[in-house]
Amino acid sequence: MEKQQYDSKLPEYPYFHKAISYYRNKFPKPLFVIASDDRTYIENTFGKIKDIVFAPGKSKEQDLAILASCDHSIISVGSFGFWAGYLTGGEVVYPDIYVNSVYPFSRPIYELSQLDFFTPLPVS
Repeated sequence: MEKQQYDSKLPEYPYFHKAISYYRNKFPKPLFVIASDDRTYIENTFGKIKDIVFAPGKSKEQDLAILASCDHSIISVGSFGFWAGYLTGGEVVYPDIYVNSVYPFSRPIYELSQLDFFTPLPVS
């Protein structure tokens, strides 16, 4: 959808690796909780990293509640990640992606909304 509608694509592993490193440098011994509707992908991609655990994935509501109870967030694009980060109340690292049109989860919208606790991070 992002590629077709906004001439962009979802952030990939380098963005998440950079975001994880950002928090590791900022906080001592962080623990990361990952939630996704693609369990196979996250287990294959992040399963061997010691400071990462996975949300149960039994329901979106449960995963959202778990993510909202965290101190800070790393989000991808879309409303689920936005609300998880917003409800957390801490710093939210989001992908600074370029899009050809108005995209509700992009840097210009976050800045316009004065969401100062949202930190852009380049995807490449």
